[in-house]
Amino acid sequence: MSRPTIPPILASVIARLTAAVPARVRTTFLDLLLGAAATKGGHVTDAILAAGLSRGWSTYYWFLERGRWSWLRVWASLLEVLTRMFSPAVWYAVIDDSVVERVSTKAPGSLAHHNHNTKPNRPRFLRGQGWLCLAAVIERNDFAVGAVPLLLRLVRRGSNRGKLRSAGLLLRLLGQRLGRVRLLLDAWFMRAWLIHRALAAGHTVIGCVRRDLALFDVPKSPRKRQRGRPRKYGARLSPARVAALPEQRSAQILYGKLEVVRYRTCLVAARFLHGRVVRAVWVELERPDRPDKPRVQRLLICTDPTLSALAVISGYAKRWAVESLFRNLKHGFGLKDAWQQSRQVLMRWVTVLAAGYAVNQMLAFADPVRLASLAEPAPWRAPGTRTAGLVQAGIARILREVGLPAFTAAIWGKISANAPRTSAPSAPPAAKAA
Repeated sequence: MSRPTIPPILASVIARLTAAVPARVRTTFLDLLLGAAATKGGHVTDAILAAGLSRGWSTYYWFLERGRWSWLRVWASLLEVLTRMFSPAVWYAVIDDSVVERVSTKAPGSLAHHNHNTKPNRPRFLRGQGWLCLAAVIERNDFAVGAVPLLLRLVRRGSNRGKLRSAGLLLRLLGQRLGRVRLLLDAWFMRAWLIHRALAAGHTVIGCVRRDLALFDVPKSPRKRQRGRPRKYGARLSPARVAALPEQRSAQILYGKLEVVRYRTCLVAARFLHGRVVRAVWVELERPDRPDKPRVQRLLICTDPTLSALAVISGYAKRWAVESLFRNLKHGFGLKDAWQQSRQVLMRWVTVLAAGYAVNQMLAFADPVRLASLAEPAPWRAPGTRTAGLVQAGIARILREVGLPAFTAAIWGKISANAPRTSAPSAPPAAKAA
């Protein structure tokens, strides 16, 4: 069996992330990033052992606890890598939350959260750390849809108000770095406070709301000017009026497979948005494989009334990629094992974990020609399968067979060639030896 090689795209991506920290701590950060990308455990010791020891044990803990580096700069560098690798016509972003269960009340951000799993053997409330995630949606030619974590924030105050305020902060940090995006929100985050902030930033919001939401006809402007203020709302849309709308039927690629959807749509004035004209889409999926279960109708709201109903339906279906992101982060990249004693150190370490997953996810959706033999599926899987887990196994294989010194030397060469050096950093001892 031939010795694996380091793909140039892998070295370039990791080099750009490593260049976001000061030169004096780049080797330590590189070891932790490679370990986070190659291991399935979330403990710091797992990442250190997966990458290999090039420094003392206390150096890594000192780097996380007292190192002078900014995790926001790592996030900005990750955004730069994302925009260089992918250039879709429209960017889709998702804001969603997840809970990592904790038993200790002294853990940072340990609060009581409502359990959304409606299972009879699960409690209604559980204690854990609430993580809010801002993710970008990426797509592949084979209709695969994935999500890249851009920024994770630990909910600080309360499980309700804290999430909403943190979502507003994530929107403010995103700004116009991806241009005008289409923000996908679930029913809990479809609040007027958050939607107005997204609209002020120039973004479009697509989300699912309650079916009994107060929606009204758009009033027609009077032919002659009358006394008083113009009408803000027309007649309210009742269930009978919604059922009288013309129903349309279409086949779309949704949730990774071909689905037949039935939908009704019209322009309405939403009361919770103070009369703003939006597009409402009542949609339901045909499930011939589930004849015993009734079809569930959902109401989607889009703040851009010029978008078609099919664009709203297919766009909102991309939000499901964030659920796979949370599952992979928790069980495949160790977010459930991320233990730290303070909030700041926990945020730093989770940023490294999320960056490791983002590297694997972006490479899984990149051009397969540039990956060489990095993602090799098992013989029982379909040819051409590329997932973040396969890329993770490929990075671990390179670290095991090529070695950390050779890997570090290749990445350090990319940093020296691409990153502008304000002060000439010296290469690490491992790179010089290699």
